[in-house]
Amino acid sequence: MITGGLAFIAVLLVTAGYVLGARRARGREQGLQTSLDERNEKLLLAEHELLRRSNLDPVTELPVQQSFQEFLEREWRRAARARVPVSIIMIEVDHFRAYNDRVGKPQGDACLKAVADALKKPLHRPGDFLARYGAGKFGAVLGGTDVGGAMGLAEKIKGEVDALKLPNPASTTGTYVTLTLGVASVTPDREAAWQDIELIAIAERNLALAREAGRNRVGFEDPAAAPNL
Repeated sequence: MITGGLAFIAVLLVTAGYVLGARRARGREQGLQTSLDERNEKLLLAEHELLRRSNLDPVTELPVQQSFQEFLEREWRRAARARVPVSIIMIEVDHFRAYNDRVGKPQGDACLKAVADALKKPLHRPGDFLARYGAGKFGAVLGGTDVGGAMGLAEKIKGEVDALKLPNPASTTGTYVTLTLGVASVTPDREAAWQDIELIAIAERNLALAREAGRNRVGFEDPAAAPNL
């Protein structure tokens, strides 16, 4: 009886040791995955900051168009590997050329800086990248974001600038500085070639359609109608 009891206890101890070992192994695996996720996020933030600082626009202190395209290419390739969406928003200050001509370049630059600071507020995730894209234009890359998320961010961006209530004496759209935005989104195929120009072209086309519809609005494509990028 004693021997049988000792054997049973030994089996329990072995089983308990196995269960404890398995739990520890799972814990180590989860810890490693968490560490890997944290490391990847830090790398993405570092990459983002490096690109941001590499070539800044002196007026807005934002990255320039080349950095935007480089970041978009990186996000495109990452999205293709992970099979997740990537979106972009093209942003235009309405009637900016007329505004600049009316009030002068120094005040025009001050307007752009105020708009850029407002755009930064909703775009603060590791996969977000904001750049100055032209005279009165900006571009945003939204990594891991589908068209619904991109539309929501575009509306937030527009709302931030609307809230500034910057007077625009040259506008035929409204009393204040307003934005027109074009959104594009796609989930790249793993085998797809790098297609930044097509994605940008879709956003530019949607921006043009919103402009033609009266400005001061967000234009977007139906994802089902998007080309196979």
